[in-house]
Amino acid sequence: MDQAEALVHALRTHQVDAIVGERHVMVVRLKRAEEQLEHSRDELRALAANLQFLRESERTAIARELHDEFGQTLTCLQLGLSWIAQRVTPQQRPVQAKARSLSALVTTMIRSVKRIAVELRPGALDELGLVKTLQSLAQEFEGHTGFRCRFETNLGKAKFDRVGSVALFRITQAALTNVARHAQASSATMALMKQQDDLMLSVKDNGKGITKKSIQNHNSLGIIGMRERAIALGGTLTLRDQERRGPH
Repeated sequence: MDQAEALVHALRTHQVDAIVGERHVMVVRLKRAEEQLEHSRDELRALAANLQFLRESERTAIARELHDEFGQTLTCLQLGLSWIAQRVTPQQRPVQAKARSLSALVTTMIRSVKRIAVELRPGALDELGLVKTLQSLAQEFEGHTGFRCRFETNLGKAKFDRVGSVALFRITQAALTNVARHAQASSATMALMKQQDDLMLSVKDNGKGITKKSIQNHNSLGIIGMRERAIALGGTLTLRDQERRGPH
């Protein structure tokens, strides 16, 4: 090998080394980026979980105030109106009719306060567990909307921790609210299924489906809330329009 060939060989070898070196640096940087991304995801999950915990704590406090303060006050008001209605003279029939009308209105308000308190703090989760609570939610949704709502599960009497139960309940609640408001559907199906090591919660309807624009809308608070709860559990939220059968 003459000097020219030796020089070319050296250059080529050096060039290959340089390329290998650059690739090594790129691989190291990519690995670090992946580690940083996973760390950021862990932080996001922790933040989302903490936010959900704070929200549920606030909901519980508000529910307690509604039940203890407003509920008791309205009950006293109702008793007072009944007392007045029973003691007016026959000549005061308009007063009696008014007292009874107001008493009926207060009764409606008491029911509304109880309903709101239950929505804020689903106490049934503690008493019945997640599966039976979701069954009850499907029945209530059917009764309120007139939609046919079916619940399916393969979990039987499986138990869940309080945080997970509340998150899954809230996701289902939000999904059904979206169905009632936007889907223009006549039926819906809820399912809570165990698939190997994964837990899958799905809500389907036979409505008009969901658009890509709606999914990507940053002002869709319902979708954002469901996604945050899913992330806090270490899961994901998927919405799609399959054969025009609505969101999943």
